[in-house]
Parts: sequence; C-alpha cells; structure tokens
Amino acid sequence: MKYEIVTLQEKIAVGVSARTNNVSPDAGAVIGGLWNQFFNQGVYASIPHKKNEKALGIYTNYAKDEQADYTAMAACETTEEPEGEPYAVCRIPAGRYAKFIVHGDMVQAVAEAWQEIWQMDLPRAFQCDFEEYQNDSMDHAEIHIYVGLIPEGKARIESRCGILCSECAYREQMGCKGCVHIQKPFWGEVCPVKACSEEKGQEHCGQCQDFPCDLLHQFAYDEKQGDNGKRIEQCKAWRDQ
Repeated sequence: MKYEIVTLQEKIAVGVSARTNNVSPDAGAVIGGLWNQFFNQGVYASIPHKKNEKALGIYTNYAKDEQADYTAMAACETTEEPEGEPYAVCRIPAGRYAKFIVHGDMVQAVAEAWQEIWQMDLPRAFQCDFEEYQNDSMDHAEIHIYVGLIPEGKARIESRCGILCSECAYREQMGCKGCVHIQKPFWGEVCPVKACSEEKGQEHCGQCQDFPCDLLHQFAYDEKQGDNGKRIEQCKAWRDQ
C-alpha cells in the first residue's frame, strides 16, 4: 500500500468522542454513532470557527496493540478552541505522518485500508492517527489517512524489556509483531516484565524509576534466555535518546 511521508503542523479538532477498540463487537456501532451524532444531531453545524468543510475521524490515547482501547472522534478542524461549549477537543500533534490516499466506498474503503495499515511495519508513534474526508460522497469518497510516525532520528521502541525484536529468530516463524504490538507473547504465557511496564504506563523498562529492577536483571542474566545484560543497555539507550 503506497504512502508518502509528510510533516504537519498542529491542528485543533472539535467534535464528539467515545472509547472503543478494534475487536469490540460494538466498535462499528460506537463509531457510527459518533458520526450520526456529529452530523445528524447538529454538532457539526454548531461548531464555531471551522477552518474548512472537511470531516475528521481521529484516533488517540491508545497502546501499541490492535486490541487496545482508544479514543475515537468525529470532528472538524477549527482555528481556535471553543469556550464553554460541550464539545470534545483534541490537538492533533505536529510531526511526521505517513499519508495514504484512499478512494471508493466511504466506509468499506477506509476499513480495508486500516486492515492493511495495521499489518505494515511502520515506525508508528501511536499518539494520534486520523482520517480527513475530502468530500461527502458515500460511493466515490476520497479519504486521506494520516498515521503518526516517531520523530526522525529517534530509535524505535521494539520491546518493553529492551530485547530487539527485529533481531529475534522466532519473529517471522511465529508471526510475532513484537511485544509492544500484542497482548500476550507468542508462547501464550504472561510476561511479567511486559505486564509490569504496561501497568505503569511506560513504553519500556528504562522509563521506570526502579530501573534496572531485580525482575529485569533476573531476565537479562538468565542462564538459558538471558543476553548478559544487553537488553538493559538497550533500555538505557532508548531512555537517553
């Protein structure tokens, strides 16, 4: 799937929002309900200071996992934040994005594009992704999808403990996307290091005030599965970049 790398300035988006996830059986109803509320219940018409007439579908506040909850918004770009109004507001961060251009059925084309994007090995920031609808045609829509990328020159976080998943011999064999992209390791057990880091809301162990803790040290120097502390040094590198 083709895309181009673009750099965007910060955008103010105003609309309605809800929490959901990609595997929830009512995810479609939740997001569809947002769009119904946005257009058919007068929200769009009432938003002041619109910058243009394009609608935005925005996804924020989620982990690097296709099954994790995120905040979905139906919104439009404005020149300033409204004051004292019952709107959901977010600021789409400035930075690098992978821009995809999609044509076709407004609902089906977007859904199929996201299915492909989730399978791509993009250096995603998982901070904010969004769709920008260029017209209001249901059958012949043009949609620009922007996927947030990590800043240029910043190393990609590959795991919670510091293991470089890109060097793992089992990754391709087991179809593993790396522990930051999945709920459980491919062997089916709970990894205590991964669980600890995610419970604390951290990208990796190097961000922890207890780093390097006894648990991480135990894993790093395990006789069979350890790497003689290499993962600890990698967490330090990610922390200090």
